[in-house]
Amino acid sequence: MLIYNDFMSAESGSLEQSFTVVEENILQADVIIYDVDYFTESSNLFVRLSARGADGKFYEILDDSFKPYFYFLPNINFDIKNLSDENFIKRSGIDKIVGFEKQNKMLLGKEVEIYKIILNIPMQVPKLSTYLSSFGSCYEYDISFAKRYVIDKEIPQFILSRIKYKNKKGKFMLNSVEKLNIEEQLKESKLKDIQLNILCFDIEVYNPFGAPRINIDPVIMISYLYISNGKKGSGIITTKKINKPFIEYIENEKLMIQRFIELINELDIDIITGYNSANFDIKYLLDRANHLKMEFDISRFHDGTRLERHGLVERVKLSGRIHIDAYLVVKFIATVGAAEYILKLNSYTLKNVYEAISKKKKIAVEKKDIYKLWDGNEEDLENLAEYNMNDSEALFEVYNTFIPIMIELTRITNDLISDVAVSTTGQLVEFLLINYSHKTNSIVLNKPNEKEINERMLNPIEGAYVKTPDPGIYNSIVVFDFRGLYPSIIISHNIDPSMLCNDCKDYHESPIGVKFRKDMKGIIPTILEILVNQRMSVKKAYKKDPNNIALGSRSQALKILANSVFGYLGYARSRWYSRDCAASITAYGRYYIHQTIEFAEEQGFKVLYGDTDSVMLLMNNKSKEDALTFMKSLNAKLPSSMELELEDFYKRGVFVGKKVNKEEKGAKKKYALLSESNKIKIRGFELVRRDWSKIARETQQKVLESILNEGSKEEAIEIVKNIINKVRNNEIPLSDLAINTRLRKGMNSYDARSPELTAAKKAVDAGFRTKDEIEGVVISYIITKHGNTTSDKAELEGIAKDYDPEYYINKQIIPATMRILKELGIEESELSNGGKQKKL
Repeated sequence: MLIYNDFMSAESGSLEQSFTVVEENILQADVIIYDVDYFTESSNLFVRLSARGADGKFYEILDDSFKPYFYFLPNINFDIKNLSDENFIKRSGIDKIVGFEKQNKMLLGKEVEIYKIILNIPMQVPKLSTYLSSFGSCYEYDISFAKRYVIDKEIPQFILSRIKYKNKKGKFMLNSVEKLNIEEQLKESKLKDIQLNILCFDIEVYNPFGAPRINIDPVIMISYLYISNGKKGSGIITTKKINKPFIEYIENEKLMIQRFIELINELDIDIITGYNSANFDIKYLLDRANHLKMEFDISRFHDGTRLERHGLVERVKLSGRIHIDAYLVVKFIATVGAAEYILKLNSYTLKNVYEAISKKKKIAVEKKDIYKLWDGNEEDLENLAEYNMNDSEALFEVYNTFIPIMIELTRITNDLISDVAVSTTGQLVEFLLINYSHKTNSIVLNKPNEKEINERMLNPIEGAYVKTPDPGIYNSIVVFDFRGLYPSIIISHNIDPSMLCNDCKDYHESPIGVKFRKDMKGIIPTILEILVNQRMSVKKAYKKDPNNIALGSRSQALKILANSVFGYLGYARSRWYSRDCAASITAYGRYYIHQTIEFAEEQGFKVLYGDTDSVMLLMNNKSKEDALTFMKSLNAKLPSSMELELEDFYKRGVFVGKKVNKEEKGAKKKYALLSESNKIKIRGFELVRRDWSKIARETQQKVLESILNEGSKEEAIEIVKNIINKVRNNEIPLSDLAINTRLRKGMNSYDARSPELTAAKKAVDAGFRTKDEIEGVVISYIITKHGNTTSDKAELEGIAKDYDPEYYINKQIIPATMRILKELGIEESELSNGGKQKKL
């Protein structure tokens, strides 16, 4: 299912009816609200809720009762009567203030008298707040009007809700919104699903010169896969007759684009998704429509399809519909580590991601060959159509896998999913804090200016403590880690910018001497406690129902948010930035890891490794019961919200070293462990990096597995020797030798030559790739036999015809494996030229 809604509420009753008459002139319906925006009509401001009802119908619910506002804290000598003076107000560039009222609010833990200034339309807010900033401090002027409405009215997102409304001259005007119980919705599946209508799509573009030219190269195919009103369908719209059952032939490109727009309207689509579609598919369709002198508008209310910047990324805005770029979602999930199976991908192409999650092969076509297939015979056209159709099918799988996490982040933060899908973790935490500030009658802090940001960045905080291991191979290891160390520290010690104090009598004092008051609880520890407790509850429910996508996704979403709060406190652009808070958290972290190490040594364990929130202990003659007793005893000493947990018992581990001042030292997070259940845990080795060839990564992994499973250095040596022989005998496919890297700058911006730059320039010069196709993307290159230096020998995979065996042996395979084998006393010469083993 694309959007899962296996919800239940004891209060909701049957959802078969489209609406219920509650009282005279008041109607009621159970819906899922998935978007909120606003518009003006005849000088009247309307907030618009887009929702899908239990009856399968789309609901447009309007509210004209809400007005934009911000807060003003005047200087002591400011005459508040100025706010009633029309001439004073007109100097700001607006005509009038609707009203203002004095309110008592909390600002950084202190009660203040502040003025709420209410205006007519949102665009007046920045004008007046800028003007009034000369006479005091303005707050909450930069919260968008739609978000302001969602926060103040507590409009539930993607949660089964009951709306009450009136029908006024054909307009559904909102009366009230009631959120139905989310925990019950997540646990039960007795209520009829409310399915949003979704459409996955992908375009193919004619490209004889590699990158398509907007004013010349047409869109040639548009594939789509949809679920609408519970029915699933798919097809391709194209301008050539192709003998496939899913083809819809249209006479020309302009009519084809128009047909795609009609299809979206006919299917009553709520969510449109593509892969890199904000940067390419929709952008290209907009540009081609402009060239063809037609309008490309896939919004529900026909007020335009717009591209907007959201931080560092592009997003598509559609009134009444949501666009989700699955590529941006995949990158977010990979960045926060919420999907282990995509973390090791060299690049997040649709093909790579689809094959990683589905374990199936995707139909592949070289991008440079698309125009050739289009100009080819019937079989070529059929292959291109199959490829285009498979893109939408693969996107459907990706959507089903990752969008549920976005939906849960939307539910928890109550932010709009159109924003959540393009947000960073910091932006998600920020909206959560803004939302909760409103609930606790607190003023939202302002964003820092560039000067403040620069000052913050010049003053970094001390990080975590790391006890590095002695390099080597160890048997019988137990690993413990703190459950959410930084979140639990924040909760336990009430760490929050508004809780900082100097003269308070009852306080927590951090190891660096910062005091946090105890007499009231801060917003940040309060939110974290809610997140942590919810996750514990959801994890328990998920263990009982492991196939429940909603529970699994909610657990991930709660973890992402809880783990992001510390980073937000120390982020230079944060509204709630506090160096004292961030430095106190890491100081407490160092304190507790030191305390754990000292207590372990007191109990007779040898501490092998400690890092941030975990410790590895050598069991030696200790039993498992001894290890668990140590854990329980330590937990009895910790604050109630903190807990050391058993990760696992491991049979064997390999820890490698690095040279510091010509001495061998342990390396942080560079180890491999074999659990008692024979699962291998690997951290920090080159095999998880894309800038090493596949042959080097796989050889290293085979060596690790051999040592961990067999404990045999002889077998490990033979593995390397056999692969070296295959390399020398040219038995390795070129694809296993490709090295992946990203050209992060323009090709002309590099001062020195490098293999990747040389390979890129050769490809452009040969017409194999264009600069636009290479700059800023991950490229794969081979070190060939042709040239004087390594850089000279580099050629893009696809151009290269051979490889340099000695480069891959001496610069890839041996360095990657010697990081491990040297711990066994093995010298490089034993791998390639024979030799004797060092004495252990």
